[in-house]
Amino acid sequence: MDPVGSKDLAFRKICTERFVTSIYYCLLQQYLLVTIFLLFINFSILHPINWIVGTVRLLVSFYPWIASVPLAIAVVVHGIVLAKSCLLETRYHSTYCQQLYRNLIQRSILLLTNGTIGCLTAWLYTRFLRDEYRLLFLPSVQDDTVFLNDRFVYLVMSGVFGGCYFFLREQQNPDAVDFPIILLPKVAQYWNNLSSVLTKSMRKSVIGMFIYFSFYYTFSCLFRHKLASVLGGARLQEESTLYSFCSIVMDIRLLVYTWLFSALILSNINLMHVLFGIFLAEPQNFRIETSAFQANDEPLLADALAYKQIPIVQQLAVEDLFAIAEAQCLNRRKQLFSLTVPGGHPNNWRKLYDVCMKLIGDFTQELDQSIGGIELKPAPPMVLMGGVLRPTASMDKDRFLKKQYNQNFGIRSLSTPTLPGTPSSESNKQEAKSEGKRESKAMLFASMLKRIPGYDFLFTESKSAKSHYLLSVQSQLIVKVVQSLVAIASRSLYEDSYGVLQNDLPCIVHALLELKKVVDKIGSINLDVKKVDRNYIALKGAVKKSLYRFTTAFGPYIKHLVIEPEDIKALQGFVNFREV
Repeated sequence: MDPVGSKDLAFRKICTERFVTSIYYCLLQQYLLVTIFLLFINFSILHPINWIVGTVRLLVSFYPWIASVPLAIAVVVHGIVLAKSCLLETRYHSTYCQQLYRNLIQRSILLLTNGTIGCLTAWLYTRFLRDEYRLLFLPSVQDDTVFLNDRFVYLVMSGVFGGCYFFLREQQNPDAVDFPIILLPKVAQYWNNLSSVLTKSMRKSVIGMFIYFSFYYTFSCLFRHKLASVLGGARLQEESTLYSFCSIVMDIRLLVYTWLFSALILSNINLMHVLFGIFLAEPQNFRIETSAFQANDEPLLADALAYKQIPIVQQLAVEDLFAIAEAQCLNRRKQLFSLTVPGGHPNNWRKLYDVCMKLIGDFTQELDQSIGGIELKPAPPMVLMGGVLRPTASMDKDRFLKKQYNQNFGIRSLSTPTLPGTPSSESNKQEAKSEGKRESKAMLFASMLKRIPGYDFLFTESKSAKSHYLLSVQSQLIVKVVQSLVAIASRSLYEDSYGVLQNDLPCIVHALLELKKVVDKIGSINLDVKKVDRNYIALKGAVKKSLYRFTTAFGPYIKHLVIEPEDIKALQGFVNFREV
């Protein structure tokens, strides 16, 4: 079997198991939200026992399970779309237009599934309401005609609007997974998020409900008659759109149902992201030791760190590396310091070291190149007490000497006209004129395009776009790698009995110092760090902390470990705790 294919299959298997588990619990979550809804609408303070017993009897009956099948199918489809979005490789987009084009299909499908979940959720909840809110058609009292139930249409449309509106409003990033600092059990993580999500959803749904009022009143006149004609030519209860809207607004029970539907739909969508985050952030122990005699399908930690096709796999590998570096148990760290049998080579450490150094080196080089064309911060203006800065005698003398030097050596100013050249042929002149006209037309067309509002934002790459991408997307990974690498190096002083890391310590220090130089440059250029302030500060602090940790552990041996004189000079500030 192809080793690349086997690695890809192993990594996708890890992700697939987590996705399937997340979707399964998302399905169970629907019945939890249905229980909350039934407890709310059947609330009776005078008969609490009948309230609870009636709700439980309705939940265990066969009808809710059958009615929730369409919603369950929509949740599974939405979970599959979320899973595919998590499997996408993160790439840099130079312009905002390229980013929109790449995410257009994914965002459109997510918008469609969110609207479908909102519609089916509202339809499912109306099954437990009265006939005036549950039925699509209401019979007429006078004759055999049927009327289109405006209240039912209003509730179902509120579900569609709620799913689409909150998706556009929240702009959730499905491929962003937060790894907690303190790992709690899954049940504790879910219940901690449940209360906060429900509270925020109830508060945000109030604003969404009022927005839906204006939306329904504006567009109901366009589809009420068409909807009635499509559904078998049913009649409308109220021909006047304004009177129909007023009758809906005056129905307090309907408004409460609308608010409750919106809150539960928003809670459902947010809690699905919570469940995906909980299971995707579950620690994964990768294999460290390599063996030529034992066939093992488990992926290596070094391979997972270098695997960029699925960002989740690389993040899990970095978290596992950080756990190995900081763990009190020495079993997995001993595997890094062990030698292979036979041969006695440090292959375990060598593979991990090469991948980590490549990640740090590539990030340092790309970050340095991204800030190369950005201007330096202007120097603060010189302010004098009591007046303006005037030229001194020394400044006038310098100008005179410079002018005299230029005249002696024939250095002409750019502002002076050029000497007349030799006359050229008519054909060369015409070609030069035509080329000049084409260039002027092209420049004029480009200038006209740039005058269009929003052109630069959509189609022009800003000088700091690549820097923002590196600091916001890749810096978290580098922070963990740097801290883990230095932690393993500092612990090797007492745990590395074979001296596996001894020859690699100068390279680690040099890589950290090069990264520190590039990070320090960001403070001296016109880069809007506020957009990535959190990640920039974390990266800068991680590099300094790692250098302090290295010098604290190897302080007496710095001159024997570090080869480059510049590196030794740069480390003296950390050794003396006087780093600038």
